[in-house]
Amino acid sequence: MRNVVRPLLPSPALAIASLALFLAIGGAGYAALKSKDKQKVRAIADQEITKQARGLTVATAGDAERLAGTPAAGFQKFCSGGAIKATVVVNTTGAGNTFADVPGFNCFQPGNLTSSVQLEKLDTGQYFVRFVGNTGPNASGSAVTSMVGGDGYVTYELADPSPIPGENVFIAIVHNAAGTPVDNRTFSLLAF
Repeated sequence: MRNVVRPLLPSPALAIASLALFLAIGGAGYAALKSKDKQKVRAIADQEITKQARGLTVATAGDAERLAGTPAAGFQKFCSGGAIKATVVVNTTGAGNTFADVPGFNCFQPGNLTSSVQLEKLDTGQYFVRFVGNTGPNASGSAVTSMVGGDGYVTYELADPSPIPGENVFIAIVHNAAGTPVDNRTFSLLAF
């Protein structure tokens, strides 16, 4: 019987380790370049960027957080029409029949993440959701709701009359899959 001699092939792990070693050595080689060589590399990078994105250079990449010179915050139009004005994700377990603070975002009280959103239980599966200060011409009256985990769905309407005179307050109604209002669920409401 003859022994078959197989050629020695590197394992996949050895091939990947070798590739990583060569890449690491290449990075160290770039770092060791002289200033003149780095300028050449930058010039080549500028040429390639110019081919792909006219007007953009490595030198102007520092302005990448701006669009036409305007910072990103300038496009949010904080608390204006069409902007997201408030959001909350709330677990209704243990909700009481008076307004209680829940964590959430409310542009009418920027920076206040602890007492600017409130929840009050009205009846089984029915809750007031209040974004404190939701008044005036930019007051939120539209929302998107969703159930977080579990079966069912959530609907909403504006409270009429509002429990807080002059403020738009939402009523969220949490339903199980059969359409029956239920408690002890988690839902989200995003107002705009």
